[in-house]
Amino acid sequence: MKPYIFYTLMILLTWQTAGAQTDQRPSGCSITDGCITYSLNGATRYDQDTYVLNYSLTVNCFSRLEYIAFELPESADADEPSNFFARQSDFIVHDGKTSGTKLATTFNAIQFTAKKKTDISNGRTYTFEYPISVTNYNALPNTRVQVKVAGSSPSINSIDHRTCAPLAGQFMPDCRIDLGSAVFGFTGVSNSTNGTTTLGFVVQNNMPDDVQTIAIEIPGALKGVRAVSNNNGSSYQANYKYKSTYSDGLLIFESQNTRGFANGALDHFEFIMPAGTFNPDESFTITLQTRQTIVSTGFNTVTCEDMPITPLPVELLSFKGKATQSGIELQWETASEQNNDRFEVERSTDGQSFNKIGEIDGAGNSSIKLNYSYTDPVLRQGIYYYRLRQVDHDATDSYSKTIAVQLRALPGSGKFQVYPNPATGNVITVSVLGTGADVNGGNLQIVDMSGKTLFTTEITAGSRQLELPLQQLGLAKGLYIVNLLQTSGTQTQKLIVP
Repeated sequence: MKPYIFYTLMILLTWQTAGAQTDQRPSGCSITDGCITYSLNGATRYDQDTYVLNYSLTVNCFSRLEYIAFELPESADADEPSNFFARQSDFIVHDGKTSGTKLATTFNAIQFTAKKKTDISNGRTYTFEYPISVTNYNALPNTRVQVKVAGSSPSINSIDHRTCAPLAGQFMPDCRIDLGSAVFGFTGVSNSTNGTTTLGFVVQNNMPDDVQTIAIEIPGALKGVRAVSNNNGSSYQANYKYKSTYSDGLLIFESQNTRGFANGALDHFEFIMPAGTFNPDESFTITLQTRQTIVSTGFNTVTCEDMPITPLPVELLSFKGKATQSGIELQWETASEQNNDRFEVERSTDGQSFNKIGEIDGAGNSSIKLNYSYTDPVLRQGIYYYRLRQVDHDATDSYSKTIAVQLRALPGSGKFQVYPNPATGNVITVSVLGTGADVNGGNLQIVDMSGKTLFTTEITAGSRQLELPLQQLGLAKGLYIVNLLQTSGTQTQKLIVP
């Protein structure tokens, strides 16, 4: 409980005369139950962590108001000194758990009980305000309000406080993907004169468990990506605290204090990437992980749609690219095909203008998994963008998502991949490519988000790939880091176990 001095915070309970006004609030923000009408009017910011909710109540009959109570999270108080409301002349205030059996509600609440001299009836309106922390605001899926007038049973109704009293800076943008258990939103992109581009996403967790990590996979595994001031920059204010790390295309926000980031709570995540590397046609893979569940989306910032691995008519399981000493090797796998004539491989150097560079025959019709590959013999370092044009026998075509692959001249090191990812099968494959004295050799580690090593094994020189039975690894659902340790350095890949 915070030691606020409320001489500057005028939380007043005021008399009003009921008047005819046009209610512009969303549906459900004003409720009439019998002769009682009450409304949630809005929320105003008091400080960084506290807002004041404002309600009005009108009694449209001769029965006198006895009390009104507003729900708080279990074992929580309103965000103010316990003796503050004792100064009110019209009501006795019972505040959450400190009130014990004085509360008339079955749920934890702040309750305003009318004193004997207080007569709210016959069309009179009263305004109630109380401060609530952002954490407590987010902890409630909605707010139950219980009201009783003399001679009647209590009435209980719910108000969606997020709709009726959204907090300043706390919103879900129109560009969003609602997956039920989580909602992902894109707040936009801005370019800076210092040669960087900033992107922002909002994540809403509708599950009962607090968020443990938020991971954003940056297409192309670019260098120079970083979170905005460790997710606490001046351009926005994060609700919760994280430790942010970036490695090999994966930006991770690891929980430092995310208590209450559940049951509909949301937070903002901004990051900076080099200017000119943002391609709107690419999808950002965003993963929310709680203690028991992982929710992931392929967020397309143009269509605001959840993009699976591919929107092709054939059922494409994967489309990947990797840098090799021979150029860039593209690999894709189909689960089934119908009327598939061919795949055309297209390349771009800017992510906008694409040219056909190759063609691979399709299988026509197939109900089994098929693997395809194509090597683009590029020799210059840089970032290359690829997509597949799938063409049916009747000339109908559609495109895959765009992937970005960076070609670096790194002799003596091997580039490795972990697939399938997420680990949807029974086996995880680790593929190692490269040249040098330690090619394909080294040690492999699987580490959880707390830094604990769960698995380690040696990769002998000359090995091309290693298959790991998922059941033998004993990995629970979650996000993991796979490290390849070689004498030439350490490489990292993420692994999602759904």
